Amino acid sequence: MKVFKNIAGIVIILLGGLWMLQGSNIVPGMAMSGNGEWLVIGAMLVIFAIGLLYQNNRPATRLHGMPDDLF
Repeated sequence: MKVFKNIAGIVIILLGGLWMLQGSNIVPGMAMSGNGEWLVIGAMLVIFAIGLLYQNNRPATRLHGMPDDLF
């Protein structure tokens, strides 16, 4: 499941990046080109995917009472 979430996160980042480029009219010739709404949607998608990748790959939390768990 971890591999699937990583692949999905990378695909979502690429898709969001493409939408951002189209929304800012860097990639012309599409119906979304030059429409600022797609720039915002793409940015939100990229932020979501970064959060997904972070949550999926963060280190395991330590148990309370472990010797390294000092102030």
